[in-house]
Amino acid sequence: MSNSPTLHQNVAILVIGNEVLSGRTREANAYLAAQKMFECGCKLSEIAIVPDIQSDIVHTLNRLRQRYDAVITSGGIGPTHDDITMDAVATCFDVPLLEHQATMDKLRERYGDDINSGRRRMARLPETAEPIICEKSLMPGAHIGNVYVLAGVPSIFESQLESFLDDFGGKPYIRHEIDVAMAESVFARALSDIQQQFPDVEIGSYPRMCGAKPCGKICLSAQNKEQLQQAKASVQAMLKGIQANQST
Repeated sequence: MSNSPTLHQNVAILVIGNEVLSGRTREANAYLAAQKMFECGCKLSEIAIVPDIQSDIVHTLNRLRQRYDAVITSGGIGPTHDDITMDAVATCFDVPLLEHQATMDKLRERYGDDINSGRRRMARLPETAEPIICEKSLMPGAHIGNVYVLAGVPSIFESQLESFLDDFGGKPYIRHEIDVAMAESVFARALSDIQQQFPDVEIGSYPRMCGAKPCGKICLSAQNKEQLQQAKASVQAMLKGIQANQST
């Protein structure tokens, strides 16, 4: 979609909706976007969740778009009174909200004169914004500046996201996982030392219980394959050494 010569290298996700904050709806879109960003080599740096309050949306969106290469929003672009994301985005960029003519033409094509106020509301875009068109919805999202405004319905969000992923990333990240059959406390210090040796490799430990015994995974991710392999080998050697000491 974008003619921007530079791919976005870091991004924030802004989730909008009282239903997420109240626990009524399990948030899925930021999870999906995180996976997509990882695959295309873009760093997801922050996920923020705000209620359906325009001042909160404006404040948070302005902070995020000034700090990161791009912001993807999720939710609040439907036909009801609490769908105020487009209004907030227009406020952020100090532009009016206008009916998108191409969308109105499509609505007339499908519904004739039966275009209610809710449909007209969803056809509004901030002035100068490009519509984000997808297969799953007649109603568009919006791209203005470094902000991508997407629907909250997961199937539509995913379809809209796929339409502009070429704007993001560079060298994809690679992830390796190592199964662990011991408590984190046993290897925590050694793992910290390995992390210091490989600052460009993200290393995380994720414990759980396998019956009555501690177990889990150590996950490593990086864009540099060689560094990742070296870090993985160091972790495997460290775990093997601990196991050998425990068995003697």
